[in-house]
Amino acid sequence: MSNIYTLKKNKNAALLSIDEDEKKVFVNGSLCDLTQQEYSLLVRLAGQPDKPVSRQDLLRDAWGYLSPGETRTVDVHVQRLRKKLGFSCIETVYRLGYRLCAQAV
Repeated sequence: MSNIYTLKKNKNAALLSIDEDEKKVFVNGSLCDLTQQEYSLLVRLAGQPDKPVSRQDLLRDAWGYLSPGETRTVDVHVQRLRKKLGFSCIETVYRLGYRLCAQAV
């Protein structure tokens, strides 16, 4: 697998694995069914764990938008991604964007 991150929720640890070659995501060893866009968003956030990424950067890098303007696209996809992962490893950074809270293993 290309990238493996340990993501912590409270005192419990969950293992998030991203296989970039196969474009698959696993949570605690179970395959997590993501859309292509959710996968692209997660990979972009995982590229800079613990660092905030602006909504504009996410729209440019994960969606390919050159001039994003005002849109709630990122917010909606993050909400869906949080539900599918089953734990909150993606934090909202007020008035900026999001960050993946992770420690690289």
